[in-house]
Amino acid sequence: MEIEERFLLGRKKAMALLTHNDRTKWELCDRLGRAGFEQEVIEDAVAYVESFHYIDDLRYATRFAEIYSETRSIQRIRIDLQKRHVPEEYIEIALESIGWDDSLALKKELRKLLKEKNAEELSYQEKQKLAAKLYRKGFRTEDIFSYLDSGE
Repeated sequence: MEIEERFLLGRKKAMALLTHNDRTKWELCDRLGRAGFEQEVIEDAVAYVESFHYIDDLRYATRFAEIYSETRSIQRIRIDLQKRHVPEEYIEIALESIGWDDSLALKKELRKLLKEKNAEELSYQEKQKLAAKLYRKGFRTEDIFSYLDSGE
């Protein structure tokens, strides 16, 4: 197969991968590599879709943070974006766009874990277990105990 044909196939595959899901540049390169394309074809395909602004890591990070700000902690959002190899400066901008605030996500998670109980009804040990669960989900300890102590 000639190089022009491989470039065309790489571009088509890149466009097909972006049809249903937004992806980071790294994710697109990874998927193309796993599909068997060589490095020069991957670079051409990525440059092609970038020229149309079909991939934009800053836009991806910002949208990701906005979408998950109500259900995930700031730390979890950061880790998820790092796993997708989003540059750190884009992650910072994305987190600034949501105001570094994960209080709504913390409240939702707390309500889900408490079910019908009130935080004031919990024993010390129950509060510690609940706080540990929330901490493992990336919420800050001081925020967790602030909500538990306020009885919200």
